[in-house]
Amino acid sequence: MYHAGIRAAQSEILTNHGLLQFKEGGFSTSVTTSPKGVDFTVNDGASAVSSPPIWAMGFKKGQTYVLEKDGAYFESRLSFFTKINSLNITPGQSPEVPEDVESALGRKMGIDEAERCFSCHTTAAVTSKVFESEKATPGVTCEACHGPGAAHVASMTGHDLEQATAIMNPADLSPSDSVDFCGACHSTWADVVETNRQIGLAEIRFEPYGLEQSRCWGTSGDARITCVACHDPHQPLVREPSAYDSKCMACHGVTTESKRAHTAKTVCKVAASNCVTCHMPNSPWCNGPEFGMALCVA
Repeated sequence: MYHAGIRAAQSEILTNHGLLQFKEGGFSTSVTTSPKGVDFTVNDGASAVSSPPIWAMGFKKGQTYVLEKDGAYFESRLSFFTKINSLNITPGQSPEVPEDVESALGRKMGIDEAERCFSCHTTAAVTSKVFESEKATPGVTCEACHGPGAAHVASMTGHDLEQATAIMNPADLSPSDSVDFCGACHSTWADVVETNRQIGLAEIRFEPYGLEQSRCWGTSGDARITCVACHDPHQPLVREPSAYDSKCMACHGVTTESKRAHTAKTVCKVAASNCVTCHMPNSPWCNGPEFGMALCVA
């Protein structure tokens, strides 16, 4: 999460790729990085429009750029995908060929949308209810999840044990609140349902929704299948499928009748390991590249 957002000039992806290019219809897009900065340009042969990316959102699977033009924020039409090592259309944007160079550059964001974007990818972009992206701290840092830490630091420095808990601890939340807490950025069940989203491949990245829709969730949730039951927010994301086998077997390796341990082969007739490769598969995203998000399908 520390790499969720960074100033474009400091992006390793852009620094390592001095020139990125993409063509669709009659439009040619180039992203050029040099010691002078980063430039995002679209050309249709007759005219061109440019804008400097100010922020790069994302790191591992892909990276989308926030452009600033004429005092407004734009989500870049193209994103960099690490799986294909090149640019492609940003998830959520229309696959149709743009009508003009302005549309090919990116999609204009309203101030509310921009605020939500920065609130999830950076820390302290909004302070005292004022949105100031230029003052944001890159990435998701401690205070993004735990809240202001000054009182906590002061209490610990002064050995004031009565005030040692003067900070938010998400581990104390109920299962439902815990998933909603993570869903503040990863999209809650309500975010999907109340906005009447059409559920399908485009929603594969909304993990909290999929989790609460699973048959295991129950009426009030289950602490064994919250986000943090499988993912440690203080550690880099584990990408080895077999590493999650023990998490799966913590629930599926015991029968409700006898509580006796089963072998994985008894629970699943197909395989004894790498459970998530079948039950939480990666899915194709954006004309080919795999975005790598998972949604429980069992």
